[in-house]
Amino acid sequence: MLTIGIGGAISRATAADSVTAAAAVPASNFAVAANPRSFTRPLGVHEWTYTMVRGPSPFDRIALHRVTRGARPPAHPNIVMLYLPGTNMNGAVAVDDPHYSMPLFMAGHGVDFWAMDYRTHFIAPATPTTDLKELKHWTNDLFESDIEAAARFVMATTGHTRIYVAGFSRGASFAYLFAARNPEKVQGLVIFDGWIPAGRPAVTLLSNHYADDLGGAHLTYDKRQALMAAVIANPDGPAPIPKYKTARENLEAVVYGAGGVFGGHGGLANPAGGYSDAVVLARMLADYDRYWPTIQDYENPFTPADRARLAASKIPVIAFSSTNIGAQWPSRVAQSASATGSPDVTVKTLTGWGHLDVICGTHAEVKVYMPALLFLRRRPK
Repeated sequence: MLTIGIGGAISRATAADSVTAAAAVPASNFAVAANPRSFTRPLGVHEWTYTMVRGPSPFDRIALHRVTRGARPPAHPNIVMLYLPGTNMNGAVAVDDPHYSMPLFMAGHGVDFWAMDYRTHFIAPATPTTDLKELKHWTNDLFESDIEAAARFVMATTGHTRIYVAGFSRGASFAYLFAARNPEKVQGLVIFDGWIPAGRPAVTLLSNHYADDLGGAHLTYDKRQALMAAVIANPDGPAPIPKYKTARENLEAVVYGAGGVFGGHGGLANPAGGYSDAVVLARMLADYDRYWPTIQDYENPFTPADRARLAASKIPVIAFSSTNIGAQWPSRVAQSASATGSPDVTVKTLTGWGHLDVICGTHAEVKVYMPALLFLRRRPK
């Protein structure tokens, strides 16, 4: 059994390009990191990365990835969206094909797309769990404060006083929480297969357990990464687990059968139904961060005051829901979408889809990316 977690041709531009981009960024605690990436599909799209120190430890960092058209970021973008990834995910472009990559699709259609790296991205995979005690303080509220810092930078950089906020899976919960606490800054919510938590397990958190490991008991993190690498290198080559004929078949069986919250029947992804491709999934999953703070699984950060502010916000929402996780999942997505009290709420239920199929599936471009783009274009700056 492989634990996947919730949530995964490039060239380097010159250092001069990076300096030019940095000159366009207002003074802040974020700094340009390295050189931008450039993509051939769609031509002219670049990815800039900015990092910010949030505390004394090497883990106390966050980052933003800005994906947009042009050799330098636009000074006055028309549409700005901040995307919050799911558990164990980060904001870097993982798939370099706009048919399967929401950042590249959006940027190619004129959206100034920003995506966040949580603090978890700055924990090296080889870090022993004994060195992760700091994560006991990494609450939902702490991450929300990081998101607020990121949003301030995005707004200052783009000149927008209101932006679109999007989220996938757990990132959708963060998006709703940000909207509840900052309704005046949110132009609209774009929700990808996530909802507002209604409760948490009545279980006491173990005092010495601070981080959830992406690797499972039967297939370690290293073996998990080896499977992804095998699929990327040669999907029709030998499978790491001998009972499967090919690496592709191996990964397809793993994602379709992923249990736990995903239910074991294509809840994580449904390549068997033609809704996802193994190579695309491998590229997405290989990019995951290893650790996540356990404490967040035992919290519900939404206070009654948060829910009341959200209900009064009247923020427009478009939400997309998979169905394979379980019978109650689509209704939770729909109920959460109505929580802003807006008359402008659209919910699209994607029958037969798995969780990851919503953001990188074979039909995502037509059924998810394009409707989301039209939602953004209906109410530009």
